[in-house]
Amino acid sequence: MFFPATTIFLLVPVLAAASSLIPRQPAPQARFVGTFTATSGCGAGASLSIDATGQVATVLLPNYSVTLPGSSNEKRCSVTLPVLFPSNACTSGTARGTVTGQVRLPSAGVQATFNGRAYAVSPSPGSVTDVSPDGSWTGPVDERYTLSDEVGYTLRPDANNNVVSFTLQGGLQVQPSNAPEGFISNDRFVFDIATQIPCCEYTTCTR
Repeated sequence: MFFPATTIFLLVPVLAAASSLIPRQPAPQARFVGTFTATSGCGAGASLSIDATGQVATVLLPNYSVTLPGSSNEKRCSVTLPVLFPSNACTSGTARGTVTGQVRLPSAGVQATFNGRAYAVSPSPGSVTDVSPDGSWTGPVDERYTLSDEVGYTLRPDANNNVVSFTLQGGLQVQPSNAPEGFISNDRFVFDIATQIPCCEYTTCTR
């Protein structure tokens, strides 16, 4: 087809302008695999739900609690959530966890605690920093509680280790063990990994 010379010159800026409007593709994001594991100390009936983005996980633990009088004044529970990371790409982020529950201590002098150990991250193809929650209450008290924690990471997994498991390890306790009455639960755990960005620590940035 023949175009007049003037027409050809007009097409060049139009095509250049159109190419500049093509949006840059977003970087791949880490997302939950959609499975979880909970140790026996978490009690029966644990369940998992993932939001539409694949980056906020909610674990319900309806039977993770300590009640006095009872057979034990303490329990430990570990919840593990696998996350699929982009392969051969560096991802940096801060994952935020929130634990909630109920504490009821009718008598003065009775104490209840929630102790959160550091997150276990496996495998850990990079660096991890952790801030874990702790809570302590002395009776008389009857309230819902919320504790927040976070784990920062810079990871660059390859195709062989791009599923990284984050494990929150928590413990509940009521003291003294012979207290006439006391209760503490941790019935909900939310883990949010939405805050993440590509990074340049291990590879050349193309951004």
